[in-house]
Amino acid sequence: MLFNKENIKHVAVYLRLSRDEENLGIEQVLDNHRQTLVSLCNENKWSYEIFEEVASSSTIIERKKMVELLERIQQNHFDAVVVMDVDRLSRNEYDASDIKRILFQTETFIVTPNQLFDLKNDADSLLLGITNIIASGEYKQILKRMRRGKEYAQKQGYWTNGIAPLGYTKDTKTKKLVSNERAIDIQFIFSEIIKGITIPTLISQLNNMGVKTREGKAFHYNSIQRIINNEAYKGTIVSNRTIGKHSNDIRPKDEWIIVHNAHPSIIDETTWNAANKIVNEYSFKAPRSKNRIYPTSNLIYCANCGKLQGCNFKPNINKIYIKHCKCGNRGFYYNPVLALIKEEVLGYKENILEALEKLEEGKQEDNTQYKKDMLITQLNKSKKALEKINILFEEDEIDIVAYRERKAKRQEEIKLIEEEILALEKEDKSVKNDTLKEQLEAVENLVGKWHLLDGEGYSDEKVNRLLHGLISGVLWSFKKGDESPDLTIIYNEG
Repeated sequence: MLFNKENIKHVAVYLRLSRDEENLGIEQVLDNHRQTLVSLCNENKWSYEIFEEVASSSTIIERKKMVELLERIQQNHFDAVVVMDVDRLSRNEYDASDIKRILFQTETFIVTPNQLFDLKNDADSLLLGITNIIASGEYKQILKRMRRGKEYAQKQGYWTNGIAPLGYTKDTKTKKLVSNERAIDIQFIFSEIIKGITIPTLISQLNNMGVKTREGKAFHYNSIQRIINNEAYKGTIVSNRTIGKHSNDIRPKDEWIIVHNAHPSIIDETTWNAANKIVNEYSFKAPRSKNRIYPTSNLIYCANCGKLQGCNFKPNINKIYIKHCKCGNRGFYYNPVLALIKEEVLGYKENILEALEKLEEGKQEDNTQYKKDMLITQLNKSKKALEKINILFEEDEIDIVAYRERKAKRQEEIKLIEEEILALEKEDKSVKNDTLKEQLEAVENLVGKWHLLDGEGYSDEKVNRLLHGLISGVLWSFKKGDESPDLTIIYNEG
């Protein structure tokens, strides 16, 4: 099309695609657009420069060519911008407003194969504004459909969280994760953590064996932590956890999409939970002279004020002390206290065996599982209702006030049901039985020589890990006038 504008001599041709809209391949579509716009320039005898990129229209900040183009326009390099459609400039209403302002201030025309926009002309300016509003609305609808499509895929157990984790490959047909030859490396990492190996020691082992990350780099502390914390290894997919693509803000847990048994697990759930507890509840940082790990590190608390009480090694007398507390609780030699803790912990085995025996004798049929099944059914119904409320709001079927009221009601309902399920699980005799057996195993693992007490046997780190699995703390009290300290051991509950 010929445009009778003598003051247009030199133009910028802007080409952008964010996806294959015509199912011809992005390169082919861009080539078609390029030929059309170049022919338009030649027909009107305009000289031109091409600015081309494949980028999302979500924000111009991420579009390098657009940023460059706007800078050149403000330096009065071009008389017009030539595009296939005005929404190629931006579908974001805020960015579109900024672009329009820059073009107006520099008296730069917008040219498409079918129309020329002169922003000094009120009719053209109004038409461009209406076109941008329509494009913005279309873009928001596209985003909604894409978001719903992604949520549907996530609920089907499809992997949509980017690159597959180490040990997995995404099956292009099923769109689910399948384990690969690196699964054995993941199993090794989990098994070593369960054994009580510290993360720095594990990293050293991996480096010595030549085991690398997916990118072929050496493992670091954070990369091991991420592996241990990744639910995908137990066959679970967790999506919709963060707000926005580049944000670290976490959504409320009831908004997460959690799919269990989404794909074959590499690590069984018991092992995954045990490794997580070790890594997340107890720091395995490398010991230093000023940060030494003792058998009771992070376990001894002042019985008066509740503060954590550490240990202090005095090299001049080669003895370890439990530090005195600022509240006045006195310190004491460490080794005699550790010996008392060992004696009581090993003696706790009889309490566990007695509790197991009573549990077996009192075993009888109950309706715990039935109640739990009914509650889970009700929970699923409430979650589906909440999901429908979100869809109604997205589709503008309900206003913001009704949305918030309905959402709050369902969220409270879900919270109460989950609390009831948790309470039932604690009462479940099979759960109690499993908990007691785990405690029994932990006590039996502590039988033997402890290096700090006997000069050989279990390392301080290993004893500390095993104690953390059995007890939650030791309350310490040594008041003035007392002949010996008073200890109260708090054992972990199921």
